[in-house]
Amino acid sequence: MVKRKIRKVIGIRRKLVEPRRKLYLDILVYRNLKKLLSTFEFQTIFIYMSLPYEVDTKKIMEYLIKKNKKVYVPRVVNSAEMVACEYKRENKLHRNKLGILEPSSTQQIPPSQIDVCIVPIVAFDKDLNRVGFGKGYYDRFLKDVGPHCIKVGVAYHFQKVKRIKAEEHDVKLDVIVTDRLVLLKKNAYRGEYDEKDTT
Repeated sequence: MVKRKIRKVIGIRRKLVEPRRKLYLDILVYRNLKKLLSTFEFQTIFIYMSLPYEVDTKKIMEYLIKKNKKVYVPRVVNSAEMVACEYKRENKLHRNKLGILEPSSTQQIPPSQIDVCIVPIVAFDKDLNRVGFGKGYYDRFLKDVGPHCIKVGVAYHFQKVKRIKAEEHDVKLDVIVTDRLVLLKKNAYRGEYDEKDTT
């Protein structure tokens, strides 16, 4: 399935999820993500500000702040670039041209200094490939993170597809967390993947 068709199909699936069902799925993703993050040693984390049809990140952001982690969120600079800006509860937020909330003006951090990146997903496959919105912001950003940075995608389990054809500019994730499982890269050399079903 080509990426354009995947975006259309998954986009329809996401819009069909009832609000109460979405709330339940968000809680399951939050629990799995929280458990996963508790196994990492990190101080700085980059996380997306969720749109209504994406996995909600507000709860995990609050948890991270309580744990005294440095939380950074995306701010779109131009049509090709986004930067990581520090997020605090007292931040003044505004919606950018894509309709996403972002801080007006806060301290920035270079991608190379981020320990964990949590990114949104339109679709994913068992090999940790992701389909994004097609703008390329995250792929460009993730290419600048350090080799120590753990790249985590979050999605609902129904966003999983059989196969995504990776392109040269695509950046593969290290972990994908859904309401049903945590998909880990077990051994990059041998290409083995480990699905831990949490249901």
